[in-house]
Amino acid sequence: MPSYREGPKMKRDSSPHARQAKQALRHDMRVRLRELSEEARAEASLQLCQQAAHLPEFTEAQSVALFVPLPSEPDINPLIEEAWADGKRVALPRMKMGKGKPVLEWFIVADWSELGEPGPIGLREPNAGLCKQVAAGELDCAFIPALAFDEEGFRLGHGGGFYDCFLSEAPQRLACIGLMYACQAVAKVPREAHDAPLPKVLTEEGLRTFR
Repeated sequence: MPSYREGPKMKRDSSPHARQAKQALRHDMRVRLRELSEEARAEASLQLCQQAAHLPEFTEAQSVALFVPLPSEPDINPLIEEAWADGKRVALPRMKMGKGKPVLEWFIVADWSELGEPGPIGLREPNAGLCKQVAAGELDCAFIPALAFDEEGFRLGHGGGFYDCFLSEAPQRLACIGLMYACQAVAKVPREAHDAPLPKVLTEEGLRTFR
């Protein structure tokens, strides 16, 4: 039986056309996200955090992978603080290139003071000198950011490939859930051979589960 990480059996375009289509969609999504008012963004972010905190994948997890959000992404800092308050281990990523491919390294962060200098995309990353690194196999649940997602769970990232590599190599038992605004839904994300779908995406409108 194929795993959900393999996605539906369909041809995926690895041509320049797919890459160009992704770039065009990234531009459109960034415009769409900029049009969100601060009030709408704050309300949707709060709803997202509240719903995520009640998901069984979150409540039953001991170790949760989260992310420091970009300004265009939902503000999930309250969810990070909820995880700390619940006594969970919170893993945040550092981005690096390893053997010619993008790699996410996960570090347990117990407090905001353990974040260090900004990484490759301008976000503060865990201070590797203060925080313990953990393997993906030690995580129980991972919440994943993106610019867009489609009706089959495929996601559009920012182009670095870090989360694509993580999703394609993550253990089968790891619950991976996208966290995005409802307005980030599109009919179809352009696909290349390395793209990996998400089994679930949570927006302020609720949880969507894909094949």
